[in-house]
Amino acid sequence: MIVTVLGATGKTGGTAAERLLSAGTQVKAVARSADKLAALAKKGAQTVSADVTDAAALTAALRGSDGAYLMIPSDYTKPDLLGQYARATDAIARAVQDSGIRRAVLLSSFGGEAAAGTGPIVGLHAAEQRLRAIAGLNLLILRPGYFYENNFGTLGLIKHQGINGGAIDPDVAIPTIAAADIGVVAADALNRPTFAGSAIRELRGPRDLTMIDMTRALGKAIGKPELPYVRFPDQGYVDGLKSAGFDPDAARLFLEMAQAFNKALVGPQPDAEKLRTTTPFEVFADAFAQAYRAAP
Repeated sequence: MIVTVLGATGKTGGTAAERLLSAGTQVKAVARSADKLAALAKKGAQTVSADVTDAAALTAALRGSDGAYLMIPSDYTKPDLLGQYARATDAIARAVQDSGIRRAVLLSSFGGEAAAGTGPIVGLHAAEQRLRAIAGLNLLILRPGYFYENNFGTLGLIKHQGINGGAIDPDVAIPTIAAADIGVVAADALNRPTFAGSAIRELRGPRDLTMIDMTRALGKAIGKPELPYVRFPDQGYVDGLKSAGFDPDAARLFLEMAQAFNKALVGPQPDAEKLRTTTPFEVFADAFAQAYRAAP
């Protein structure tokens, strides 16, 4: 069996590629950086250095594969975030059609069913719709919750100002998950495919968490059990993202996504299979603490 993995050096794709390799599956690992792909090449993967918007390169990578893990990387520092998603979606869909591949797993997100009002998740909704329309493609759509690893984005804030903060209301429970668990689910679904047609699987960790829950666990791990979570004013949140290097449009979309969580616009859907993964947030909190101690 041959499986092509997009984003093979990323949080979910990297785990998927390594799990497939460990199971004896041949892997075509696709990512932009040839240097970062070198580690997978040493483990036996065939590597392809290509941009996700390059339809010809993706077609060549997918051709001859029995399955594929499809995902859309993004750059929040560049303009037109939804345009980035649209261009990648177009290239991936064309490559799927032109290569003749018949089985794929797509990384989407909780909220992927909504056509508007969910910030960058709207781009994943469009990807879902485009790929579901391809005749003959057996597609499993993964809709995971909020990545534990998103908390690395406030490491500097915690380190230098002694607070955690964001635009999600402090007491809103949201689905959360370790990125590596998504890669495991994707790899296993491709190694032992049981899905046909178009299927949706919602992924969440052992329990849903509020921002207060996550902040408390992070604080305990770094030795600051009283670490507070501050709900920033909307404009203050946008300005903070912009000062951190976000494109203004991307910052606005991230605020919209936070508001979607606050308004319960993002949640489980009746037509989706439900799966809870096993990695607890505390495991991530320990990794966060190591990064916290190493940070200047």
